[in-house]
Amino acid sequence: MKSQILLKLAETIYSFMTYPTLEHFGCVAKALVEKHPCLTEPGSTSGWYGWKHSIKFKMGNYRQKLKDLPQGRDSRSLEEDREKMVQEMKKTTPNLAYIDDAMNATYALRRQEIVEEEPPVAEMRVRWPALFTERQIAKEFTRLTSMDINKFYEGLDSHLHKLLQLFRLKHFEEVQDMTSLMESLDKDASNQRKRAAALQGLPWYMKENPSTLMKRCEPTDPGEDFIKGMVIGILLVVEDVKEPLPVSYNDVAIVIEEKIVMRHLGDVPNAFVNLMGLLYMLNLDYPKDMKYTFEVIQRLFMGIGSEMCTPRVHSLKNKLLS
Repeated sequence: MKSQILLKLAETIYSFMTYPTLEHFGCVAKALVEKHPCLTEPGSTSGWYGWKHSIKFKMGNYRQKLKDLPQGRDSRSLEEDREKMVQEMKKTTPNLAYIDDAMNATYALRRQEIVEEEPPVAEMRVRWPALFTERQIAKEFTRLTSMDINKFYEGLDSHLHKLLQLFRLKHFEEVQDMTSLMESLDKDASNQRKRAAALQGLPWYMKENPSTLMKRCEPTDPGEDFIKGMVIGILLVVEDVKEPLPVSYNDVAIVIEEKIVMRHLGDVPNAFVNLMGLLYMLNLDYPKDMKYTFEVIQRLFMGIGSEMCTPRVHSLKNKLLS
């Protein structure tokens, strides 16, 4: 019976989306046990966690059976396109229109690799260098979710004033970093600085420590020492590491699996946008010690799965909307 249920779910999911995310699998699993309580897993906290992973594996097998590739194309021809893209990206000025078309054509090949093989991110950078550019992150995110990744800014700005108000109402005397952040914002409260302050203060408000997510170093510091042990994070290179909201940055980089995968992102909000895009595209889990921070960004700022908030995030949501 379980096999029949999983097959029917895979067929139905496939009719909507070829490469669903872990978030989608979770939504389906939760809906399944809510609709049919008899399928709830005994001894499971959620009652559907095992279903989530069973659906994921069944979907992979179902997709493999169908060999989901563009009409008239096979894996060999798509691989040739990928190799040509690698060479094009080595040029000083790549042909962006060509890269756009080739990335669109090879989407199925790329998703097969990511979802079914789960390669290291370093390997993905070698095979798909265009994927680690701001332009292609935006396009790939739309292919994957049918959403504009820049909706992040719209969602952040809609909650910006109230969120900063909440920061000030909460007592953070014991957290010097949060105090310094608010004092720096008082000196210059431009919208971009408000965005940076909101994103940097959010982990503290969610009772998480952002030191594992965001690290600062000076231009003369050996960067490799700072990213050691960083699974997912943002590295800020600044002249004064004690200034939480600097006027400018020497560099803003994204770190995944102890490797800098993108740099020269300009500012903190842009780094978060591209980091979220990479996490979705590479099918990576949020860091466990930052799960509430990323849940706020996903559900409240980007509007993805906003109806499935955990109690802690739901509490913030109510305060922001009150």
